[in-house]
Amino acid sequence: MSIPRRKFIKYLTFGTASSMIAGKLWRRDLLAYCEPTGPSSKEGVIKIRLSDYPALAQNFGSVRLGVNPVDIGDYPDGQFYPFLINRDDFGNYYVLDAECRHESCVVPVYDSVQLGLRCPCHFSLYGIDGEVLEGPATQALHRYPFEIDGEGVMTIRIPCWGFETKATVLPGGANPRLRLDFDAFQNTTYEVCFRERLNLPWTTASFASTPTGPANQTSLTTFAGPVSVYLERTTATGFYAVGLKLGEV
Repeated sequence: MSIPRRKFIKYLTFGTASSMIAGKLWRRDLLAYCEPTGPSSKEGVIKIRLSDYPALAQNFGSVRLGVNPVDIGDYPDGQFYPFLINRDDFGNYYVLDAECRHESCVVPVYDSVQLGLRCPCHFSLYGIDGEVLEGPATQALHRYPFEIDGEGVMTIRIPCWGFETKATVLPGGANPRLRLDFDAFQNTTYEVCFRERLNLPWTTASFASTPTGPANQTSLTTFAGPVSVYLERTTATGFYAVGLKLGEV
């Protein structure tokens, strides 16, 4: 079956992670992390602190987040469409897939002049809640489920953003290295996170890109395909996650 580039995202799976980003399109502070919901799950669970985004403290506030930048053709420069977080004038939040339901262009954030989210390709207009206000689109933007805890952390569940990471302890030496294997996607940046116990926060871990190379990298951008990274084990126990770097796009 031939799959158009703009639809290719719908046929992929992804997941696990922590976020931060480098480059002009991205914020450099820690924005969110994803973690798998089970050993065979492909659902991404993204946690975002609402206070990190001042726009979301205001009525009709809107931000657009993603792991791939949006190119000049109004499509993701990579495999994954961004998502929108919107707030209406009653303080209700909506988490929306930013893929236009007409021809799959990326829908921008809420525009107070347009009084909605105006698709740049064929000018469909969506309300703050993702409902269609003007065609040619006939279907609302897809909504993602979420919840907000008492500390203002929003947990978003996105299907097909889950990916598997395999860990292997390498043989040899008194303190053998740990190898993490995962499938990378184009134009996506990764980091590795570590916490010694489940009740501790994630921290960024340094790693090597070869079995014996110096473990001095903190991020990795590579071509699509299988990737291995190598870490020094500094504690007897701990938890690792391969992280997607998420930012405003």
